[in-house]
Amino acid sequence: MSNALLQARGVGWRVGALPILTDVDLDVGRGELVGIIGPNGAGKTTLLRILCGLLRPSSGAVWLDGREIGTIERRSRARSIAFMSQETSASFPFRVMDVLLMGRYPHLRRFEPETADDRDRARRMLSYVGLLGLEERSFAELSGGERQLVLFAKTLVQDTDAVILDEPSSSLDIRHQDRIFSMAQELARENRAVITSVHNLGVAAQYCSRLVLLDRGSVAAAGRPEQVLRTDILDRVYGIRTLVSPNPVTGSMTVSVIPWRAGVTGSRIHLIGGAGSAVNLTRELYRLGCELSGGIAHEYDSDEKLWKSLGIPCVTVGAFSRITDEQVTEAAAMAQAADLTVLCAFPVGPGNSGNLHLAARARRLVVMDPGPEDAPRTFFSEEGRALFEKVSARAALLRYEEVLKLIERGSDGPGDAAERDG
Repeated sequence: MSNALLQARGVGWRVGALPILTDVDLDVGRGELVGIIGPNGAGKTTLLRILCGLLRPSSGAVWLDGREIGTIERRSRARSIAFMSQETSASFPFRVMDVLLMGRYPHLRRFEPETADDRDRARRMLSYVGLLGLEERSFAELSGGERQLVLFAKTLVQDTDAVILDEPSSSLDIRHQDRIFSMAQELARENRAVITSVHNLGVAAQYCSRLVLLDRGSVAAAGRPEQVLRTDILDRVYGIRTLVSPNPVTGSMTVSVIPWRAGVTGSRIHLIGGAGSAVNLTRELYRLGCELSGGIAHEYDSDEKLWKSLGIPCVTVGAFSRITDEQVTEAAAMAQAADLTVLCAFPVGPGNSGNLHLAARARRLVVMDPGPEDAPRTFFSEEGRALFEKVSARAALLRYEEVLKLIERGSDGPGDAAERDG
């Protein structure tokens, strides 16, 4: 990068024979907020300490504004780069004002006292983070979140071109988390280079212009949030299953963890849904370890979006389109191969009446009885009502909890339940 203020090339760090970082390259330019992400133990804090000169790399080098950082005198370096540690404990009972004024140390000559301007700047920064009035409080008596905000204010008091933040929001509630990352964005807009480690991937996606993902000390991915926050990358690095989707309000990526499947049953279940009627049952059966298939659902329906997100095979039809005979035949192959097909409760109209023909071709069928919290099953034609009555005559009508019990029990099929109900 031509405007890189901080550059790292081939950076490595070892503790004895144990590699903590291996061959890390990084460029951070003015105007950027770069997030360092990765699992615990990936080397995020070590990398940040090397970038600001607190640690000398075992291999490779770091340059600050074109100068190798290890060659820059400590006070001079502190006038260019500030570091906020995630460690907020206090061994000495410093006042909040004393902590803030430590940020002015690089700008003062030896034994030179702070000026009125230094104190005014400290108060302005304390006000900026929302803690004005705590100047005389003991830093040790503050809450963990208040300490983090004071330390962030101290980095602002230091007034540097580069700012490095190590987990700046780990003890903050969501309001203050938003505040501190919004302020970090403002620093980048002021043409500073800002680097921060972030555990919350949604926060990283929302606020950072670029991300660097570390995996066991190496760079696993780097780029814009949408390039890095991909399920194939995150699943491999974190050892979990993730669901990545755009936030409908902010447009940034959100990352959710898909819980490990309990493996209670390996039953094959086909779900006939629509209008979001299969969402809860899909989630619960997926958690139980069922092998699921779905359809026929319209594009952009909540059921269809969930099935695709979870990688569940499904048959879909275009939004507002009628289900065709060919699509019924395609989905019928899934329903006939399933141990059980569940017909969920959804409004039936001309566009989705094909789902009732699909239910008629299922090998084993149960019909969901809508509970008081569900939308009632409605019909927009007498033909649809008659077709539903014909289909449901050969199936058990079960409530949500009864369907789950039937599947967990591994019953031979709904015929058993039908006999008990009859």
